[in-house]
Amino acid sequence: MENADSRGKKARVESPVASVRVKQEAAEETHGGGGAVTSTATAAREVAVKIDAAVLHCPLCLLPLKPPIFQCGAGHLACAGCHGKLTDIQCQACGDGAGDGAGAGVYIHNPALDAFARSAKIRCAYHKYGCKSYVTYCEAADHERACPHARCSCPEPGCDFAGLPPVLLGHLTGEHSWPTQEISYHTVHVLRVSPLERRRLLVVQGDDDDECRVFLLAVGAHGATTTASVSCVRANATAGPHYTCKMWTQGPPDPDTGFKDTVMMETNVRSCSVPREVAMEEGTLLSVPRWLHRGASVEILLRVRIDKLVVANRSANASHSKN
Repeated sequence: MENADSRGKKARVESPVASVRVKQEAAEETHGGGGAVTSTATAAREVAVKIDAAVLHCPLCLLPLKPPIFQCGAGHLACAGCHGKLTDIQCQACGDGAGDGAGAGVYIHNPALDAFARSAKIRCAYHKYGCKSYVTYCEAADHERACPHARCSCPEPGCDFAGLPPVLLGHLTGEHSWPTQEISYHTVHVLRVSPLERRRLLVVQGDDDDECRVFLLAVGAHGATTTASVSCVRANATAGPHYTCKMWTQGPPDPDTGFKDTVMMETNVRSCSVPREVAMEEGTLLSVPRWLHRGASVEILLRVRIDKLVVANRSANASHSKN
């Protein structure tokens, strides 16, 4: 089963039911000799069950149901997001009093459904890559976006290889002959780039605070303009760390003034799970007009600096301030 993503698409179910785990309260009765002595011992345990995946999705937005969950008297459901967008508390499915009985079309909060939604758990989609987590169904998409076991995919046509960024790096260089260059954080690197090259992998070797990190320098030709962008090859950008990139190029000196025209950009580094050229609408690009190329050559002399940022954990800080 594939979870619904943040764009609101309905979950695709490959089998008619989805495996979930729910907590069940078990009551045991004990009978002693000579007289019936009954004691109720409540113990929480987990059982594996199967349930229709549609039960776990809001019928209005088709996304996983997240508490608080609302239900009308006729049994129609609405997630918290959809309920908050209503101009009144009338059920959209019931219409103007079309439900059975008085108040059938009025939404009310259902705590029992909240408990059910919080108990329904599935395995992480990356369990085959080593993640052992069982996550609440309605929060699975958030977990997978930050899961350290998330894989990146090869962009070459017809290649279905997937792996962690360092593994994908070896695949792209070994199997597809992608050019690479080792760089360091907080250092300006001068790169001679031709638009015909299209891409270059920039690699920062791991240190005590970070693993080996792979960045993609993508170059594209758009008419008389050449564009360049830098992105971080990873699938779990929300897990951090965060990066910024400063990139610029200069034209030849003016024969009269000696001044060099310069184009520059400074931006947050976006992440990509499939390394490829960043489209104009997807991220910040350095646009280099043809007259800034080095003489008659199409070669561009790029200066690139990537910085790793230390971002404080806001939730941890908030918790610390309360204590």
